[in-house]
Amino acid sequence: MTTTLPAPPVVRRGATTALVGGALWALLPVAARFADIEDTEHGTLAFAAVAASYWVFLVLPPALLVVGMSGLRSALGPSAGRLGLAGMASAGAGLAAMSVGTGVEMASVTFGDGEADWGHTMFLIGFLVTVVGGILLGVVLIRRHADRLPRIAGALLVLAFPLGLGIGFLGMTIDPHQDAWFWAAICLPTGIAWVLLGRWLARTPRSATASEVATAS
Repeated sequence: MTTTLPAPPVVRRGATTALVGGALWALLPVAARFADIEDTEHGTLAFAAVAASYWVFLVLPPALLVVGMSGLRSALGPSAGRLGLAGMASAGAGLAAMSVGTGVEMASVTFGDGEADWGHTMFLIGFLVTVVGGILLGVVLIRRHADRLPRIAGALLVLAFPLGLGIGFLGMTIDPHQDAWFWAAICLPTGIAWVLLGRWLARTPRSATASEVATAS
């Protein structure tokens, strides 16, 4: 006999952080379009508001997605295989590097020291590592899951880099001086993928045998 139980706390927590982190990540281009920190006078209330938006939409999301990754790993279980585990480890490390890199850069800008080049370098390296990890994870999601949401998310992760190039090229054609297109190229496909994964995690129950239920009680 099989009984359906609520998802474990790590999965529920992963669902929430994946949804929130993915949504904030996908919305970063919008925030960057209307809040350019380089054009705002330092030390003003407007600067504080713009800096806060960058912390929320740029630094926080990849950190949330690292937490979401733990929930995804728990939900996938053995079906992830070595390829999926390698993908999640790589993507998680890359996201952590992106969060730390942008955090260092934003701290430097916020407190008046200018941009930190090594923070920007860490961000770009983390992005490339995340792309590789996303491809590995995406392949697993496409091949081993029949559910529509993880398969679409997997396709977005696999195609994130070429989709980003296309978005960036479109942005250079429309408005080459707008940084929002750069952020759209980096964040939009991955952000949408994590929103879909968050929704899938939120509705993923855990199946257990009757003996497991009895043991738990």
